[in-house]
Amino acid sequence: MAALRMLRPPASASLLLTWNAESDTDLRRIRAGILRFFAEQTAGPADGTTAEQMGLVATELTANALRHGLPPVVVRMLSDDDCYLLEVSDHAVRDLPSPADAGPGIRAGGRGLPICLAVAEQVGWYVTATTKHVWASFPRPRDDAPRS
Repeated sequence: MAALRMLRPPASASLLLTWNAESDTDLRRIRAGILRFFAEQTAGPADGTTAEQMGLVATELTANALRHGLPPVVVRMLSDDDCYLLEVSDHAVRDLPSPADAGPGIRAGGRGLPICLAVAEQVGWYVTATTKHVWASFPRPRDDAPRS
């Protein structure tokens, strides 16, 4: 599997939600928050697919940051006109994200980034002086109804 691209997400994105994650017990709370956000939106994805996919990716990226990164771990949900973004940050700036090689046999772990790459539109990462950010984007449904 190919390495993730080092790329910043769109600068025009605005912050919608933020969570701090300290342990695996926070994963359920983050996923529920994403699902609740979309359930409360009148113009959100009608079928819930985007919400479910974003919830899955948020838990996978957050679990990776908790296991392989350095605290604090922060999860942010953002959006712009074209997409929704999930961004998970931690402070292990020298540990670059890369999908695990698929080895023979059954093993636990190593599926988080491949899952993200399979369901998100784009997955990328970047670092600042003190923080590593891994992000995933999801298409934002367009309201194609004619306006009068």
